[in-house]
Amino acid sequence: MTRFAPLLMLGLGGCLNQPFFGEDDAAGRSGVAVLGDAFEIAEAHTGVPAELLAAIAKAETGLQMVVGEEEFPGQEAGFGVMALRGSTLLEGADLAEVPADDARFQMAANVLASAYVLGKWADADGIDKADLSAWAPYVARYSGIVDNDDAVAGYVWDEVYAALNEGIELEGWTVPPTLVEPAWPTPATAGLRSASAIWTPSPNYNSRGGSSVDFVIIHTCEGSYSGCWGWLTNPSSAVSAHYVVDDDGSEVRQLVDESDRAWHIGADYDCDNNDGVECWRNGTSMNTVSVGIEHAGYASQSTWDDGLIERSAELTCGISDRHGVPIDSHHIVGHGQLQPWSRTDPGAAWPWTEYLDEVRDACGAGSSSGGSTGSTGSTGSTGSSSPTASRFVIESNNAFNDTDWLEVEVSASWWSSTNVSGYFNTGYWVAPTDSVSDPASFWFKTDARRCYEVQAWWSAAGDRPPEATFMGYNEDGSEVGRVTVNQQIRGGRWNNLGLWTFDAGWNRVLLSRWTTEGYYAVADAVRLTPCR
Repeated sequence: MTRFAPLLMLGLGGCLNQPFFGEDDAAGRSGVAVLGDAFEIAEAHTGVPAELLAAIAKAETGLQMVVGEEEFPGQEAGFGVMALRGSTLLEGADLAEVPADDARFQMAANVLASAYVLGKWADADGIDKADLSAWAPYVARYSGIVDNDDAVAGYVWDEVYAALNEGIELEGWTVPPTLVEPAWPTPATAGLRSASAIWTPSPNYNSRGGSSVDFVIIHTCEGSYSGCWGWLTNPSSAVSAHYVVDDDGSEVRQLVDESDRAWHIGADYDCDNNDGVECWRNGTSMNTVSVGIEHAGYASQSTWDDGLIERSAELTCGISDRHGVPIDSHHIVGHGQLQPWSRTDPGAAWPWTEYLDEVRDACGAGSSSGGSTGSTGSTGSTGSSSPTASRFVIESNNAFNDTDWLEVEVSASWWSSTNVSGYFNTGYWVAPTDSVSDPASFWFKTDARRCYEVQAWWSAAGDRPPEATFMGYNEDGSEVGRVTVNQQIRGGRWNNLGLWTFDAGWNRVLLSRWTTEGYYAVADAVRLTPCR
């Protein structure tokens, strides 16, 4: 592991054998910036390798603090970055000497409770705790998957140990790629990745009785990918779905044929839950007239991977094409929309506008949102000799800016970094979020009033702010535009901020670090293109 910030011995009082009580509630819920510290502190207490804890957290929650729900009967809700559940959560809290609610809701206590459980299992067998490969049986046990050896193997190999092999990036803490093979049988589908879904049949289905498919229902697994499809193919679960998409869209499982009725929603149609649309359907079982897609993740998580959204949209496009399902918000709907008394998935962070646009794009129907698509070529001159009459980029590194008309300005609170991949050119500026007026400013000088399409580039990571604000200002200090973005996603690309009109003179686009504490704001590059 590589450290880029001092180790914060949170709550330890300097003594590793004292009870650990975690941060205060606010820091525990949102303290992503100290997540690496939590892994290292847990290792110090239990001997469970910090990188293994991080890999399990990556597989379970994508390193996000979650408050899980019961998506399937018999499946207990998962909590925290480690997705602790049921008796395991209570046991871990007892071993760590923390209140059960701290183990649920405080990030560091959640990590520590998980580590104590894993450590107890390993101590009982006397393994070499430094041998990452030897932890495989306890990783398998942690998955909670029962009666499906291939799903367990997928969790061990393709999720937890794959995270170790690929490495984990946070701004203040990293796990470099660690090539290690788990001491566990390989999954039957080892190495298989394809554009089509892997057929993994579930016995939990019946006939539609001749009914047509008129809806696609979007679900969250409330857990890991392998845990999800493993449970949905278990005969004793009495639940299923047609498809399950993994956390980054690299793999899809098909469990039930679309012509058959999967058991994925416990609701009959009620038009009051669907804007009064098609009330003649009232009382119809939604399982009978829908295809269900489960997604690895949680309704409470704050971000969704771009790859998952894209792959799911392609899947939904295919279903729409095959069955004539309208691509709109009344026929492609969330589980929680139609079963609001007991479900909220896919949750508030599901990007419905983007998702439906991607479904339309996949089907060749075009986007409904309008606006510029940000073409990559130069727009050419508008008749002025000013360089700002054509597309230009303001770099975080002033060595690449012509400072006669372009410049980046930051305070001493910002530092340069290349810690997270996907940055533009040579690196970026980064600073901890805080309630302070201390932006990174991208200055440019123009000779005339112009409208620009403004775009920003950043490298995404789990410790980026989910709400970071970019603003545009004229030379006289008047604001011309403002937008809030999520820097945890859409990294390594240009992201549209808006169409902003600037007057002649020295203007700027700034990134504020004034947002929820516990994250790192990233100022990388800004691109401006004259409006067409």
